[in-house]
Amino acid sequence: MFKEITFLILIILSLLFLNKEYLSEEDLLKHEESQQILFVGDMMFDRGVEFLMENNSFDYPFEKIKEDLLPAKILVGNLEGPIVSNPVFISAHSMSFSFNKKVAQILRDNNFSIVSLANNHTSNMGEEGLEETKNFLQENGIDYVGDPDTCSSDGVIIKDGIAYFSVNVTFPYNCSKEDIVFNINKIREESEYNFLVVLVHWGNEYEHLASDYQIELAHLIIDAGADLIIGGHPHVIQNIEKYNGKLIFYSLGNFIFDQYFSEETQQGLMIDIRLSKDRQDYNIIVVEENKAQPARIESQEILKWLASISSESLKEEIEGGKIVIY
Repeated sequence: MFKEITFLILIILSLLFLNKEYLSEEDLLKHEESQQILFVGDMMFDRGVEFLMENNSFDYPFEKIKEDLLPAKILVGNLEGPIVSNPVFISAHSMSFSFNKKVAQILRDNNFSIVSLANNHTSNMGEEGLEETKNFLQENGIDYVGDPDTCSSDGVIIKDGIAYFSVNVTFPYNCSKEDIVFNINKIREESEYNFLVVLVHWGNEYEHLASDYQIELAHLIIDAGADLIIGGHPHVIQNIEKYNGKLIFYSLGNFIFDQYFSEETQQGLMIDIRLSKDRQDYNIIVVEENKAQPARIESQEILKWLASISSESLKEEIEGGKIVIY
C-alpha cells in the first residue's frame, strides 16, 4: 500500500513539473506553439455601413469574413470612430462619426482582442464620447490602445509578451517625432515584452506610396526599438518596406468602410503573423469589400502590384503572399 501511494505521489509531482506554470521561460519558448496575431485595417460603422446594419443585422459587416477572424488568437483593428449611447446621424456624407453601442458587442462576438483609438475620428463625440467608447469596449472584454490626441506610453497593452503601442499622426500637432521616440524608449525601459508592435495612423489619403514623412518617422520608430509597424488612414493599400530587418506595412487600407467610389478604397490587407523563437511568418491576405462586407479573395494581380511598389528585396515573397523574417 505504501509503495502504491509513493508511486502515485511521484506521478502527480511529475505532472506538476511538466505543467507550463512550472517551466522556465526558456523551456516555455521551446514547448509553446508560435504566437499568432491577425491585423485588419480601418473599421467605420456609421453612414452607409450603419444603414446596412440596421436594415440587415448588426453582424452584417462580418458575415463573409467571420471564418477568417474567429480562429485568431489575437485580433487587432483600427476603430475609426467612437461608440456611444446616443449616436448622432448628421448626413450620409458627414465626416464626423458615432457608432451604436451594439458595435462593441459585435466586435467581441467576432473575436476582436485589441482596437486602436489613435486616429482622427475617435474624438468626434468629444471627451465624453471617447470615455463611453472605452467603457463599452471594457464591458465587452476588448482592450484598447492609443489616444486620438496624445502619444503617451501609459496606454501600452502587453498580451502574451507582445507589446502594442498606437499613435495618431494624422496631423502634425497630434504627436511629434521626438515624443513618439521618447515614448518608445520609455516602453523599452519600463516594460517587459518580447516583441513591440507600433500601430500608426498617418499618411495621405488615397495615395499608394508612403510619403517622405511616413518613411522618416517609420525609420525613427524602428531605430527606437519597434519590431513591427502596422499603418492605417490612407484608405488604400500602401507599400511594404523592410528596414533594418523589420517590416513596415504603411497602410492596410480599409477593412469596413462605405467608400464605394473606387476599387482601391474597397480593397485591403489582413496580416496574419506567426511569431516563434527563431522566425516571424507574415501571411498577406487580400480582402475586398462589397457593400461594407469584406471577404477574403485570391488575387495574384494585387499581390504582384503590391510587390512592384514595395522593397525590392521582398518582391518574390510578396508575390507569394508570405514574408519570413529570421
